This record gives sequence, C-alpha cells and structure tokens, in this order.
Amino acid sequence: MTMRNADRTERVQLKLTTLTPVHIGMGQDFDPTGYVIDDGLLYHFDPAAMSLDEGDRRALLACTKQPGADAILAIQRFFLERKELCKAASRIVVPVAYGVAVQYRECVGGVKQRRFSNTDINQLVVERTVHHPYTGVPYLPGTSVKGSIRTAWLDKVNSGHSLLDSEQRLKERQQSPAMERRLLDNGHFKTDPFRLLSISDASGPDVASQVYFSTNHKKRPVMRDGNELPAQGPVARRECIAPAQYGSLSLSVAIDSLLGRFERGDTPTPQARLGSWSAVANACNAFYLPRLRSELALLASRSFSTPSWIESVQNLLKDLEPALTAGTAVILRLGRHSGAESVTLDGVRSIRIMKGRGQPAETGRESTTVWLAAAAADSRSDMLPFGWVVAHAADLKLDALHHWCADQPRIDLDEIRRQVSAGREQAQLRAQEAREAEARRLLEIKLANEAAEREAARVAAMSEQGKAVEALKTQLLAYTATKKQAISGQLYQAVRKSISSAEAGGWSDVDRIALAEVLESVVPTKIDLAGKKKEINQAAERLRQPAQ
Repeated sequence: MTMRNADRTERVQLKLTTLTPVHIGMGQDFDPTGYVIDDGLLYHFDPAAMSLDEGDRRALLACTKQPGADAILAIQRFFLERKELCKAASRIVVPVAYGVAVQYRECVGGVKQRRFSNTDINQLVVERTVHHPYTGVPYLPGTSVKGSIRTAWLDKVNSGHSLLDSEQRLKERQQSPAMERRLLDNGHFKTDPFRLLSISDASGPDVASQVYFSTNHKKRPVMRDGNELPAQGPVARRECIAPAQYGSLSLSVAIDSLLGRFERGDTPTPQARLGSWSAVANACNAFYLPRLRSELALLASRSFSTPSWIESVQNLLKDLEPALTAGTAVILRLGRHSGAESVTLDGVRSIRIMKGRGQPAETGRESTTVWLAAAAADSRSDMLPFGWVVAHAADLKLDALHHWCADQPRIDLDEIRRQVSAGREQAQLRAQEAREAEARRLLEIKLANEAAEREAARVAAMSEQGKAVEALKTQLLAYTATKKQAISGQLYQAVRKSISSAEAGGWSDVDRIALAEVLESVVPTKIDLAGKKKEINQAAERLRQPAQ
C-alpha cells in the first residue's frame, strides 16, 4: 500500500518473503560451550542459569583443568551429558541442517580417547545472523535493504557504461565512493538522493532461522586427466533466516520528494532524485531479476541444486511477472554471499580473483566461485544460493508466491515450539527433582552433623568410666563379620576387663548401669559366649545393684 501525505513524502508498507537462506552477520557466534544439539535442534543456554549440584560443579571444574582443546571438548561433553538441564536453561532454539547435527555428534559424542585440536573445536562455532538482543528473533536491517536498492539504482544511472579514462577507472575501483559521487551528480551527504529514502528494519514475530553449512564451489568444472575434480573451497556454519516464509517480515519505506524544492549544494538535483517507489522497484527488478535467472542457470548446469527446485523458481518468476512489471513486487538480494555480480555495476565491474598459493591475484568481470547453503559440509548437490528475497506490497496477496512457499520444505515453528515446550517442562521437572534431592541431601548432612555434635557433647560430658563404656560399645559395634567372634578373641577380653574395672569400685551407678546395658544388648550379638553367657548375665545383674 502506497500513501503520500500532504507534505511531500511517499510511504510504502511492504512484506518480505525469503526465497533462499539469508545471512547477515553481526560478529556474534553460538559458542560450542554454550549450546547443545539434540534431535535436530540447537539449544543455546547460559551456563550460569543451569541448576548444577555440587558434584556437577566439581566435574565442570575438572573439565576446565584439562590441557588445550581437550578442556573445551570436555566442557562440551559435560553439557551434552546434561542436555536436559541445558534445554531447561535455554533461551534460544534454532533448527540445524542434518549435517550440522551429525558433525556435532561425531565430535562431541565421539570416541573419548581421540585427541582433538583447536581446528576440531572451531568447526563447531556457528556464526549468528543479526537478531534482536532480547528475543533472539532474526531480522533484516533496513540498512541492508537500502544498500541493495542503492546498488541497483547506481547500475540504472550508470546504464552499463564503462570508464574511458584509465586513470579515473583505477581511482574509482580503488575508491568506490568516488564513482558513486560521479553517478549521483557529484553528490555528497546533502546532495545524495538516498538521504531522501528511509527504510525500516524488516522484522516479524515468527521469523524462523536455521543453521546451514556455507560452502564455496567452482563455477566451472575443474578437470584433470579428463575427470572432474570435486573442487570445493572453505566451509563454515552460519545461522540464516530460513527460506519460504511468506510475508514473515514487514518493513516500511518513505521517499521524500521535496516537492520540487532545489537548493544547490543543499539538496539533490531534481534529475538525481529517486522520484517514486515505482521507479525504485523497476530499477531493482531490472538489476536483480537477470542475475537471479543467471544464477538459476548456473545451478542447473553444475547440478548444484535439484532440477525440481530450479524449475519451481523459474515458474514462480513467470507467475510474478505482472507484479514485477507493475513494481508491486521487487526482487532483491541481501546479506553475505550475495555474489560479486550482485554488488557491483555492469560496465565497471572489476572482481579480484585469488589464484593458487604463491600466484598473484587477477581481476575479471565475473567471479569464479559461488557460495551455497548446504545441509552437509561435503554436499555437491541439493544446495541453495544465499540472499534472494521478494518484497511486495503489504496489501497485495501474491497467490503464486504463497503457494510456492507452501510447497517448499520449511520449518514447522508450531511443532518446534511444542517440542521445546514439552522438553523444557520435562527438563524443568528433572531440574526441580534434582534440586529437591540436593536439598534433602544437604538436610541429611545438616541433621547428621547436628547429631554428631550432640553425641560429641554427650561423650564430652561423661566421666572417664562412662567414656570407657562408650569406647567398648563402639569397639563391639565396629565388628561387622557375619559370624560372631569367639570368646578367645579380643572383644571378650575387652568385655572382661571392663567388668573387672567396674566391680573393683569407683564407678558411679549411672556408669555401672550403662555397662550392664551393653552386656545385655550388644555383647550377645557380637560374641559367641557359649558357656560364658550365664556369667555375663550375672555380671550385668550385679552392676545394676547400687554400689556399696
């Protein structure tokens, strides 16, 4: 929907649909010691928020004391073994491609005797896409959208012209702002027409992301002895806004027309101004649509993507042609791995091409490699390009685009939320049970300590004879053999010695009765008295009589 207010500003409300994964980095990562992957989901958590008992804390501390990369791997395994606690403490949950989950399981859950290096650990780092700091929901910055539009507009103004002056060409290639000022009527900030264009961040409450492998491939086959080599460059793991999310992001555009106002040096010249959203949309489609079709042709020729997916996008573009022609739908390319051809202008494109080790770099009109989102690090097919989106009027229902999204494999946010909710409930229940068990253990320790203190105080208050009786009782109870000790053993000798001492005099009635209780209740359970049983019972009876 387009509105123009009474002053001079055209306002357009747009929805944005992702055709392929989009990654816009922000310098933050999912650190491998701060997440676990289980059942295809990455759970990002704060270790400080976890409910660890004293034993877990000691185990975690022991992990940190291991040498080098082993310490990081030990910490990862520590958390994986306690994944339910990690889930309960997680704030962000992101689906991962199957190869990412396999790599994590092989590294963290693999053979524990294997030695790991920092390279192994770095393979588990996941680069995050830009997201809201409190909710963790990804979004597309308005600056990225504006930059994509600016490239298309500059290409429109340049109209494919090359720079004739070699010195000027070199200067502008080394300093692109010089070229932009030339194309925008020598514009600086005040006279730059893009200061009249305002674009909000593209955001929404239910924007799904997924972790893919970012893989680099040669555009042309690498042959040796008549055989094609599996040439592939660097691999990284990156969180991306997932494709096929119809209208999941909303943004607003405002274009100030200045109503014919012109002040040399303070405003853009009339001929340099953007004019209307329709003009901007047409410039974007003229620039990006051929590039999308060209990339689809490349993917088909190299079998990087499935034929069915390529055909579905080609058919979609045909169905969207009326909206694209009218400017109510706009093809844009955003974020990292957009390809050199999508961020440079026809006619003045000069791409730096790195050669092999020790060889000087070259320049060319076309890049030699393409970055693709893959489900596995070694994928050679079934991959997707990065960054392609469709922006369309918010009040326009594009049935073809809606149906295309519905036909694509996509993330079921409701099912993920259900799984995460159920998992967190179970994890929180287990965490609560663990806390209660720990509380009971601490209470038992406290009660045992208090009982020990009372017992120590009781023994300390005894007479020397009372302490002797307590020592005898302790000695008897310490005998735990299943068979009673014979009267020829040390226990009976200790019993006879105590009886003799008590009957010799000097014992209080309390201490004598305490010894009698030991003779009656403890001695028969530990010593095979045989013919001495009557003798011991008689001694107990005498000790219960008041001392003379």
